[in-house]
Amino acid sequence: MHPLLASRARLGAYLLGWAPIALLLAGIARSQGWSWAESGALAFPLCLLAAFLFLSAWFLCRALPLGPTLKGLGPHGAAWGTAALLMGGLWAGLAWVLARLLAWFPGLEALPHRVNIALPVLTGLGILLYLASVALSYLMLAQDRASEAERKGAELQLLAQESELKALRAQLNPHFLFNSLNSLSALTAVDPARAREMCLLLSDFLRRSLGLGERRLVALREELDLARAYLAIEQIRFGKRLQLAWAVDPATEPALLPTLLLQPLVENAIKHGIAALPEGGTLSLAADVVEGHVILRVENPMDAEAPAPQGLGLGLRQVRQRLLGRFGSRARFETTALDGIHRVTLVFPLEIES
Repeated sequence: MHPLLASRARLGAYLLGWAPIALLLAGIARSQGWSWAESGALAFPLCLLAAFLFLSAWFLCRALPLGPTLKGLGPHGAAWGTAALLMGGLWAGLAWVLARLLAWFPGLEALPHRVNIALPVLTGLGILLYLASVALSYLMLAQDRASEAERKGAELQLLAQESELKALRAQLNPHFLFNSLNSLSALTAVDPARAREMCLLLSDFLRRSLGLGERRLVALREELDLARAYLAIEQIRFGKRLQLAWAVDPATEPALLPTLLLQPLVENAIKHGIAALPEGGTLSLAADVVEGHVILRVENPMDAEAPAPQGLGLGLRQVRQRLLGRFGSRARFETTALDGIHRVTLVFPLEIES
């Protein structure tokens, strides 16, 4: 189907665009001595006929697409010229038929004679209008191709994000699972009650992580719950070496953010910070609302003199890419390491589910 016929808004705008052409045609006829009745009676119905007749240009343009270079314009030009001559002649012929039909009305008896004289001019004008329709058709085809390319690009981006999320779910720190299972195995012999508690916590964490992984966006509240489940397990592993400090403004909890965005930050803080220090340390997590934005901070102590651990940058890059991919320039991602404290700061708009 012709794209103009598929949308009432487009069709209405297209037909409205013919109104100035009808006025121009009526003005030309009036300058040649036609009466206003004769000019208007012929110009407006004739332009309405042209509006639908010249829609056929789109099918020709679709059959003869323009290439990236000027090659092929010769054969295309011959086709355009031939079609323009045929359509221009057909339009002039319809004007001749229309004039004879209108001659039955009082005051329009001289219209057939006037049209006979104006047939060459009408033919030339029809050729020009058809070529203008060809240009419009190519513009619409280019717009449709651009829209299709944009749609496919958005689909590919969505697939890439979904693949990234699936990969993230698949790699939810296997070391954490191995360490947790080793700790669980050791606890079963010396402290069955704590082993049972850890088993339940591990089951709850895995259930939560799998549930969140099926969605693209979640509330910060759910991300915090997942982090709490994870840290409860790690506290059993590390004991007094792991301390927690939470300062979360309740107003931030409904804020939407990409799924599993907070979890890699917490895992990094444990793996590359707390676990690397013999005395352990305090993991701090704070969330506040400032001027319509959520400011989320994760801090952990670190050995300032130790070499940077491998893999630390990858997880943070993934978080940064996903954050900016969701919010664009409205978000900010910062990392700092100063005085033995590593801090990750996320700033993003406070958007909630409607």
